[in-house]
Amino acid sequence: MTVHGGSGTNDEMTVEQFKDCLRECRDVIEYTVTVGKDKQLEVRMFYCDGMIDNQQFHLGLLPQLEKWDEQPEPFLENVEEGPEKRTLMFTYIKQGPNSAHLYARLFAGSVIISFSDRNGFYEYNIASQPARTPEESTMELSLKGPRDGFVEQLSVNLALVRKRLRTPNMHVEYRKIGSESQTEVALLYMAGQAKPELIEEARRRLDAIDIPSLNGAGQLEELLSDKPLAFFPLLEYIGRPDYVVQSLMNGRFAVLVDGSPAALIGPGNLMLLIKSPEDTHLPYYFVSGERILRLLGLALSLCLPGFWIALSAFNTDQIPFTLLATVTISRIGLPISATMEMFLMLGMFEVFREAGVRLPRAVGQTVSVVGGLIVGDAAIRAGITSPTMLVVSAVTAVSTFTLVNQSLIGSISIIRYVILILSSLLGIFGFFVGLFAVLIYMSTLESFGRSYLEPLAPIHFKQWIPALLQKPWKLRSGKRGRA
Repeated sequence: MTVHGGSGTNDEMTVEQFKDCLRECRDVIEYTVTVGKDKQLEVRMFYCDGMIDNQQFHLGLLPQLEKWDEQPEPFLENVEEGPEKRTLMFTYIKQGPNSAHLYARLFAGSVIISFSDRNGFYEYNIASQPARTPEESTMELSLKGPRDGFVEQLSVNLALVRKRLRTPNMHVEYRKIGSESQTEVALLYMAGQAKPELIEEARRRLDAIDIPSLNGAGQLEELLSDKPLAFFPLLEYIGRPDYVVQSLMNGRFAVLVDGSPAALIGPGNLMLLIKSPEDTHLPYYFVSGERILRLLGLALSLCLPGFWIALSAFNTDQIPFTLLATVTISRIGLPISATMEMFLMLGMFEVFREAGVRLPRAVGQTVSVVGGLIVGDAAIRAGITSPTMLVVSAVTAVSTFTLVNQSLIGSISIIRYVILILSSLLGIFGFFVGLFAVLIYMSTLESFGRSYLEPLAPIHFKQWIPALLQKPWKLRSGKRGRA
């Protein structure tokens, strides 16, 4: 048996003080044995129930301690026995100015050990924390791509990325965030692909975070953003390791958080958010068409309600006469205005979309769309709304589902109401005021020094085609790119 390290100092916590601090932690178990000749050495062990491998503890650690019949001297480093006789390995814990590291090791799954003849504490790591095996991500469905998604364990998530990038050029840096939670965070980037100033800025922002507890990647996303109150997501939030690898190869960085089944990718921009992890695994011509459809869906979900209200309620002279006649006839006898109709229908679809998220996955999407259409048809028969308004609101809702990033969907759902209100007050003029305000606001956003609308603004014509369309693999360069 070997114990590494030296004896503690007088400033270190005693075993009684350590036990007293844990008196309200009922999940911490103390186990005491006496070992050595004449059973003169008392060994006190502390561990957190459910965080260690009980089989290793009872069948590995305890039998070795109970059979140990040497003097206390072998705890020193100058033991003469060969490595083959040292069946256990204890590590001395340096407590530092406080005991936070000691408690962090305890609740991470280590057995904290104290010997009656020595000061200080040692650890024996037999951690076996609750975890699940990698499975398909529920955030991004896979058609042709891999089906292993991130889980809540940082080491597993890192291994899912590492098995795809078997190179020392993928650097990994660990940090602990949260004075109480001690949440472990990993920063990933490719040396030679990511710009040094980008990685340095990511390090600076991670080191500047000072909070009691980090609960997940969503909280870290807000803390890392250039503008925490921005209406649009400034970092990508993804649950698939293959997409993380693709982003790393394109010069971005990724952040993995222990306890979160997703990774943050930065810097983010609008063109990154409309891309799908499945794009890499599909033919280039199909992906190019899909990206155009997503941009069209983004425009429709944001602008269609306000644009239709501006035309139907104010600028009716811009509607073709036959369509105007159809719309006018369909609104005969309705008790509410066109603006209130639109708010009612959009609100109804939002309620069904939220219900679809909470329901089981098998029926969620069906309830979101089909349920809204069925209730909308019933509203038409009841004389509450018109068929035209149902079509506009349904197209708006379906267009939202073409987007990939859930945070972007939430942002669009809120901003469309702002444009709708301006359109209902000022007509087509209010619609363009709202639209230009959104574009100007997006042009002011930056993510780690890069424009949010890049490469659309500032204009880089050479990067338009790679950003909007997907090139065939034979035409792609292996050099640093922008995705």
